[in-house]
Amino acid sequence: MMTHAYSQLYLSKASRAVGNMLHDAVLEFGMDGVDFMERFIQSGVAEQIENGNPKYLAGKSGMELLMEVMEKTTGSPYKAALVENYDRSDVYWAGWMLTHYQWYSGRTFRSILDTIPYKELIGLYGTLHEADIQKSYEVMDAHFAAGESQLKAVRKKCGLTQEMLASESGVPVNTIRAYERKSKDLNKAQADILMRLARALQCEMTDLLG
Repeated sequence: MMTHAYSQLYLSKASRAVGNMLHDAVLEFGMDGVDFMERFIQSGVAEQIENGNPKYLAGKSGMELLMEVMEKTTGSPYKAALVENYDRSDVYWAGWMLTHYQWYSGRTFRSILDTIPYKELIGLYGTLHEADIQKSYEVMDAHFAAGESQLKAVRKKCGLTQEMLASESGVPVNTIRAYERKSKDLNKAQADILMRLARALQCEMTDLLG
């Protein structure tokens, strides 16, 4: 059973705010969606939502989130007129869906966008925007199942074989294989296994999740 970072009661407000933020950035102010989502992550605002900070989940509008993202990534205050009208655009839906899936999966915004890039997410709008939310979760999950595991990607980058990683970390090679082919979910691994793998690969534990 997935433990969520915050109550589902906050999800509707949080997902609307992120959807509105992205809609404003891209459609009202002409920003590039890929670039803006990178700013959203770099600013730390994404992390506040991931961690369930009530100030960000329920206390800020989409426009306030946008201004904070821009201020934190440019170093100067961002002045923008308030937008009252929200049509439910594909861009709005992308932000809304990202927030729902982040809550549902416990994955970071970074790992979701690494696996399902912004433009690919926009492309899912046509088939998913009227679908049941559970169906949308299943489609997003399928993208992760098809992608290479983060553990495998980091291990290969370090130039280690599965056997070498097993030797360095003390985690059995069969366990490493199961995590890499996703027959076991590394997101649900015991903390000490994650810690040993991260130490052997000289990375953060969060770098292995997703």
